[in-house]
Amino acid sequence: MSQWNQVQQLEIKFLEQVDQFYDDNFPMEIRHLLAQWIENQDWEAASNNETMATILLQNLLIQLDEQLGRVSKEKNLLLIHNLKRIRKVLQGKFHGNPMHVAVVISNCLREERRILAAANMPVQGPLEKSLQSSSVSERQRNVEHKVAAIKNSVQMTEQDTKYLEDLQDEFDYRYKTIQTMDQSDKNSAMVNQEVLTLQEMLNSLDFKRKEALSKMTQIIHETDLLMNTMLIEELQDWKRRQQIACIGGPLHNGLDQLQNCFTLLAESLFQLRRQLEKLEEQSTKMTYEGDPIPMQRTHMLERVTFLIYNLFKNSFVVERQPCMPTHPQRPLVLKTLIQFTVKLRLLIKLPELNYQVKVKASIDNNRRFVLCGTNVKAMSIEESSNGSLSVEFRHLQPKEMKSSAGGKGNEGCHMVTEELHSITFETQICLYGLTIDLETSSLPVVMISNVSQLPNAWASIIWYNVSTNDSQNLVFFNNPPPATLSQLLEVMSWQFSSSNSIQ
Repeated sequence: MSQWNQVQQLEIKFLEQVDQFYDDNFPMEIRHLLAQWIENQDWEAASNNETMATILLQNLLIQLDEQLGRVSKEKNLLLIHNLKRIRKVLQGKFHGNPMHVAVVISNCLREERRILAAANMPVQGPLEKSLQSSSVSERQRNVEHKVAAIKNSVQMTEQDTKYLEDLQDEFDYRYKTIQTMDQSDKNSAMVNQEVLTLQEMLNSLDFKRKEALSKMTQIIHETDLLMNTMLIEELQDWKRRQQIACIGGPLHNGLDQLQNCFTLLAESLFQLRRQLEKLEEQSTKMTYEGDPIPMQRTHMLERVTFLIYNLFKNSFVVERQPCMPTHPQRPLVLKTLIQFTVKLRLLIKLPELNYQVKVKASIDNNRRFVLCGTNVKAMSIEESSNGSLSVEFRHLQPKEMKSSAGGKGNEGCHMVTEELHSITFETQICLYGLTIDLETSSLPVVMISNVSQLPNAWASIIWYNVSTNDSQNLVFFNNPPPATLSQLLEVMSWQFSSSNSIQ
C-alpha cells in the first residue's frame, strides 16, 4: 500500500494535521493524482542537487501534462481548470529555484511519515503519556519546518552571493575598459554615460551587499533561536524516552528525525560560512567607502562558528546504553570482568567524517575502576544498518582496581549497588579548518561483582531513571526522592510484559 493510501485511512484528527502542510507550494491535488510517482522519486537528494532538482521539476510538469490530457478526455472541467492553474503556479514559482520544490515535497513526505508513525503508536500509561503529549508532537513538527525553512533561506543567499560575484565581475570589466582608453576618448559623451552606468552599478552592488548580509544575519538569528529552544528540547525529550526504554518502557524512536535536523542545520551553517568567506574575497577585490562587508563579516562569522561548535557538542549522543549481552533486559548494570556493549552516534552525518572520528571510552574519574579491552574506535557510516555515523564498542569490560592496602584483595565484596558510575566518551572533530572537542556520557551505571547483586542493582537503576530527568546525577542516592505509586505500577507492568516476552 502506498504511503498516500495509508494517509487517507487515518482518523480525522490526523487528517487535519496533514491538511495543514499542503498549500499552493505543493497542492494536495498533485499529491493525490501523482501519489505513486511522487513517492518513487528521491526528493531528499534533489534538495541538495540543483541538476537533479531541475530534472525532477521538469518531470513533474510532464506528469501534470499527462494528467491534463487524461482529464481532458473525461471532460472534467473543474479538474482541468485547477490543474492548469496549478501547473502555471508551479512553473512560475519554482522555475528559477528547482531545489525549493524538492525541499517542499521532501518535507511533506517526511511529515506524512511522522503522522503515520504517531497514529500507529500505542499509549500505555501515565509515564508514557507524559512523553507523548501533543505539545511535544507540535514542537517536533515545528522544528522540522523551521530547519527546512533555514535550508531554503541559505539556498537563496547562495544565489545572492553568486549574483553579487557576477555583478562585481561585470563592474570590474567595464571599469577596466574605461581605464585603458586614451585620454581623448575619456571625454566623449559615450564614456560619460558609461561612468553614470558604473555609478548605478556600484549603488546596486552596495544595496545587494547590504541585502545579502541582512538576510544572512536573519538566518543566523533564526538558527540560534531554533537550536537553543526547540531543537535542544527535542533532544532532551529523546534522552528522557531513552531512559524510560532502559527500564522496560516502550521502545524510543525519533533519533533519525533528529539526525536529519542536525545534519541539515550543519550543512546550512557550513554553507553560510562559505558564503561569508566568498563575500570577504569579493570585498578584498573591490571595496569602497561604507562597504558593509568589512564592518559586519567578522562578527557574523564568529556567530556562525559558535553555532557550529554548539551544534556538534549536542550531536554526540549514546544511541544504545551500556548493556551486558548476557543480560539484555538489564541495561546499565555491569559486572566486573564481563564484556558489555555500547553504541555512540554523531547526529551530524557528513560523508567527510566517515572513519575520521575516533572515539575513546573511559570510566568516571574516581580511579576505582578501569576499562579493559578496545577502548578507541573510529565512527563509520557502515557501522550501523540504518547508515548513521556511529560506533559500537563490543569488547569493553570494567575492572576494579586493587586496594592500596596490598594483596589481591576481595574484589567486589564491598561493592554498593546504590553507587553510580558513568562511562565517558571523548572525540575530536577536524573539519573545514575547525577543531571541535566533544564529550558525552552514558546514563549512570551500577557495578556488581556477582550476579547475586543483580536484583538490587537493577532496582537502583529503575529508581534512578523513574525519578529524575538528570542523566548525570552520580550522587542521586545521597538523598533520593521517593517514586510515586503510579510510576512504580507502570514500571512493574513493563517488567511483567518483558518477562513474558522472554518466556
